[in-house]
Formats: sequence, C-alpha cells, structure tokens
Amino acid sequence: MTSSNTFNPSSLSISKNTTLTWNNSTGTTHNVTFDATTGAPGNLSDFSSGTKTATFATAGTFNYHCTIHGSSMSGTITVTN
Repeated sequence: MTSSNTFNPSSLSISKNTTLTWNNSTGTTHNVTFDATTGAPGNLSDFSSGTKTATFATAGTFNYHCTIHGSSMSGTITVTN
C-alpha cells in the first residue's frame, strides 16, 4: 500500500477484524503511525521493503501517516462492524 511517498489507496473501508497488509517495494523507508491510539492497532515501524500487517479489531475511523514524510503521506481506514 505504499507507492513512492503516498499510500495507495489513501482511504479504505473494511470490516472489523480485517488484517491489512502494507507492501513497500520502493526501497524508500516508510512507517505507519496512527494519529489516535484508542482502538487503533499498533504503529508499524520503519521498513524500506517487504510487508507489515495490522489487524483492526475495533470499529472507527483511523487516520495514519508516515512520520518520515509527514502529512503529505497520510491515509484513513474506516472500520465497520
């Protein structure tokens, strides 16, 4: 779900208990940091290749960004019951 310095798609709707995979094949280091921690899965540490996963067990809207690239590299996950 990373493409250069953007998340693609930047917005996604999923059902509760879905596991998402972020794939980084760019060679550029990124991370996934959730803006609010209540109900969000844990933040995903820096990675420049490969995949990272997170399971969304709580319904809600979760905004996230890459702390390396700032708000220009951000996204939203909407989790429904």
